Amino acid sequence: MNARPLVATLVATLLVVAAAAAALGLGLRPVLGLDLRGGISAVYRPVLPEGSEVPEDFEAIVDETIEVIRARVDSLGVAEPDISRQGTDVLVQLPGASDADRLRDLIGRTAQLRFRPVLEVLAPGSPGYEDGPDCAAPVDERPLAPADEETVLCGRVVLPAIEGLDVSAFGATKYRVGPAALSGESLSDAFPVLQDNAYAVSLDLDRAGGEAFASVTGELACLRDAGEPGLLAIVLDDVVETAPAMNPEVRCGTGITGGSAIITVGAGALEVQRQEAEDLALVLRTGALPITLEPSTFETVSPTLGADSLEAGLVAALIGLALVGVLLLVLYRSLGVVAFLSLVVFGVLVTTIVSLLGRLGFALTLAGVAGIVVAVGITADSTILFIERLRDELRLGKTVRSATVKGFASAFRTNLAGNTVTFSAAVILYALAVGPVRGFALMLGLATLLDLAILYLFTRPVVFLLARAGRIRRPVPRSPQVVEEAAR
Repeated sequence: MNARPLVATLVATLLVVAAAAAALGLGLRPVLGLDLRGGISAVYRPVLPEGSEVPEDFEAIVDETIEVIRARVDSLGVAEPDISRQGTDVLVQLPGASDADRLRDLIGRTAQLRFRPVLEVLAPGSPGYEDGPDCAAPVDERPLAPADEETVLCGRVVLPAIEGLDVSAFGATKYRVGPAALSGESLSDAFPVLQDNAYAVSLDLDRAGGEAFASVTGELACLRDAGEPGLLAIVLDDVVETAPAMNPEVRCGTGITGGSAIITVGAGALEVQRQEAEDLALVLRTGALPITLEPSTFETVSPTLGADSLEAGLVAALIGLALVGVLLLVLYRSLGVVAFLSLVVFGVLVTTIVSLLGRLGFALTLAGVAGIVVAVGITADSTILFIERLRDELRLGKTVRSATVKGFASAFRTNLAGNTVTFSAAVILYALAVGPVRGFALMLGLATLLDLAILYLFTRPVVFLLARAGRIRRPVPRSPQVVEEAAR
């Protein structure tokens, strides 16, 4: 039992614990999940065009949709979102988020952008206006327009934001448009801009998109010179957002070079325009959803129940820890102090690890807290097992040093076997479970490994050094019959 390696191990462990405690003191905290922090929970259902069959790669399309949603949510700065697939549905959980209306629009908006030449403008009441979709119907209830065919689309109704105003009462201009000249796949960037005291979204196209844009605008400029309107419809989710004419500066056959375009946003206060422009730029920049989504549930989750449960659990845990500490001191004296300090070390390290995992996307839920509480009991059992094995060896008449070494070897083997079973169960549970249960499994498995590390790197050197210093007393001898049975 050489003291030097024991001291080195203990000092290194205490330095790690001190660093962890300092990080917590400087404000490092676990990221709380939806049930503890509150936020928004939604389930989106993919919707296929009427009459179409489910594609063979449908699950891959849903996975791609999830990645687009995740990019949108990350751009909003929502901390630790949980976006996953449940069957073919998409589960979105956003802890701490509160602007439900805005997030519902951003997450579920398809944002399919197309540029289409305008063949005819159909004003309300004009011949042919009844062709095409019903502009008074919600956008998601209108039939999808084919991208490679001539079709009729509704224009966007831009009205001031007046409470109680029925937009459907105002007839929208319709546009007969040709096949799409280019799509949002050619978009390289989108960002809000302020021009003429109004917000708009500026679009940057890639090289191929810029060439296609110059070609179609050049053709429209030729139509303008021939006395026709020469309009280019900028279509977002089958709604014509704007249909600008070609300026006189745009030359026939040359078009607009440079690969840029502008989408105007709605009327209203400047702040409202700014928010709309930022949101539109975000969904365009992160890409269109490969499939239409419909929210089957969308709700704001209150943190009251989770927070109250967590507070009650923490109070109960502190009371229980205090009672356990008193009991350990009464039963084991100096070794009881070691057992209690082991629990303190466990608490500091597990809190720090959970906080660091929060930086990687892990959010602590009530189920995860339950896993940590279970692991606290495992840590206490490990130290008590070591102490009891040590005392059994002392009752057999061995020296304190010998009893400490043999007692630890026996206790560590037993603890390793038990923790291996627990860790294996946690791994299996994590692999097979979904949702909060995985948080429980992760915390249980992590704490199990931490328990083994604390037993070997902290409890062992402390008890061994106490044995060398003569601080461990022999327990009250048992009867000869008990000693004989223990020896067996």
